[in-house]
Amino acid sequence: MKNYLMRPHSGVTRVITSVFIVFSLWACNAPGNTDAGGQSVAVDTATAAATHQDSLKQLLAADTLPPSNKKRVYLTFDDGPNLGTRNLLTILHDENVPATMFLIGLHTGASPEQKLMWSKLQTFPGIELCNHSFSHAWRNKFTPFYQHADSVIADFNHAETLMALKAPIARTPGRNAWRIDSVTRTDLLKNKKVIDTLQSKGGYVLIGWDLEWAFNHRNNQAVQTADQLYAEVNHLFAENKTLTPNNLVILAHDQMWRTADDSLRLVDFIRKLKANPDYELALISNYPGVRRALLNGKQM
Repeated sequence: MKNYLMRPHSGVTRVITSVFIVFSLWACNAPGNTDAGGQSVAVDTATAAATHQDSLKQLLAADTLPPSNKKRVYLTFDDGPNLGTRNLLTILHDENVPATMFLIGLHTGASPEQKLMWSKLQTFPGIELCNHSFSHAWRNKFTPFYQHADSVIADFNHAETLMALKAPIARTPGRNAWRIDSVTRTDLLKNKKVIDTLQSKGGYVLIGWDLEWAFNHRNNQAVQTADQLYAEVNHLFAENKTLTPNNLVILAHDQMWRTADDSLRLVDFIRKLKANPDYELALISNYPGVRRALLNGKQM
């Protein structure tokens, strides 16, 4: 069994530690169109748009998963890149499973480790990179963030352009919201109108989740054991309690895998899923209706 406890490079260990004392990996530095140092980010929008369009066409042209009687599980991870991303990528590589990463724009350049992980993510096989906003709702200021649709759209657009993401697939920070073609669900109704606009005007396909692997926000450690989470998966499928029958989206967070013990929980959980002949793991672009929604969206 591999040791999934991350060991930062000796030359940058103190720098990374110092940066993360003042920079919360769960939140972000600042709102607006700035990089991690607070400087304005210049973007060649015409070039970025053309590249984005080509990438989206390639995604839509790619083969979808063939019809199957299996139940599909979608592993999704929020808030990267951060100090848990290195271990997460090692696990995904070793277990050879697909996963979808919902990334925060500011985190791509917030520290040496995050920059390194962002570089690795861009060429890492078997994963999809999606949008989790640029500022994570202005450092978790959810109430004011979701009051103005135009600023919410601008925040997501900035992240999309900065990271040159292939498709406008996104997850709203702090909100379990779905907008996939005709599928609509919002956990907090007071934010429904703004989130509707993120779909209708911003053109984003929004992905929520059916089951969360919770974590302790004080120490980033996973709450459920692998056995407990696996039992929840089985229960939701058995009781037909997922948003779309036979499809289950799991939300976890990159920062949960900073230690060896928690990383091994993820390994154990993935192996339980793989061992069940009734289940298969898939990327979020293969979730029912996502590609159709992309075809109907702003990018095409």
